Amino acid sequence: MGHSKVPRSWCDIVLSLLLYSLRLIPPLNTGLGMSIYKCNKYPEKDFDMNLNKITPLHTKDWYVKWFASSVLITAQLSTAMGVELFPQYPLTMVLYLIGILGWLLVAYWWHDRALIVLNSIGAFIMATGIVKFYFGVL
Repeated sequence: MGHSKVPRSWCDIVLSLLLYSLRLIPPLNTGLGMSIYKCNKYPEKDFDMNLNKITPLHTKDWYVKWFASSVLITAQLSTAMGVELFPQYPLTMVLYLIGILGWLLVAYWWHDRALIVLNSIGAFIMATGIVKFYFGVL
């Protein structure tokens, strides 16, 4: 079986090797696994490893994702440094919840199911921790 395309990115190479190795397992040898998977939705001619901007700037999702990312970084710093500004409140968990909810909103706008699942589970975990902190239940 010849390939019509040559893998161009590390993601294509890794996925091609994985799909090729799966073809060697008899129950999985369907012939469908040898197609090259496209790693990104942007055309390859536009893909630049220099991280040139290709997404819209100053849209509502841009503001929410950067705000949420800033809040999550603040929560991570608070966790890593062990600094509790107000020990009587679960401030770090609240910061995580705010950041996660921001990314959940962006995921909804983008229709990105992986981000929706990840951030829904994260929001549930943080909300559970906050409820446990205040009520001592669960």
